[in-house]
Amino acid sequence: MKRFGLYSQPVTNWTRIEMLLAAFDGTISRVERAQVLLEQNDPLQAQSLLLRSQQIVLALYEGIDLRYGQIPENMQKLYLFVLNCIGMGPKLDLPAALNVLRMIRSGLDDIRDSASEMERRGELSPVHEDPRLLKNIVA
Repeated sequence: MKRFGLYSQPVTNWTRIEMLLAAFDGTISRVERAQVLLEQNDPLQAQSLLLRSQQIVLALYEGIDLRYGQIPENMQKLYLFVLNCIGMGPKLDLPAALNVLRMIRSGLDDIRDSASEMERRGELSPVHEDPRLLKNIVA
């Protein structure tokens, strides 16, 4: 095997919906841990978790395609609300952010099977055909 092969990225078998769920799981986990750290009076470690959470939510926001009407517009508003709650606004409100993140995650989980099936049938292009989708999702 050539040395270059050792450094190549493995082909992902993830679907778009699985990537979204992983992003939400990672964000929820970080915000929950930050909340505990803040309760323990450790704002420095909480801040790094909240900053990474902001990056993930911003990546989700960046991926919204407004050509599809009211749902993407509403998602933008929800993401902005979450960003405001986790430190980009004047006051932290981690319970409110967690509530919204969990609500969206639950809705995504409800459509997981049908979204995966749409991707398998070719109605949605596979994730590996668009490497831009993978760049920010490291939950």
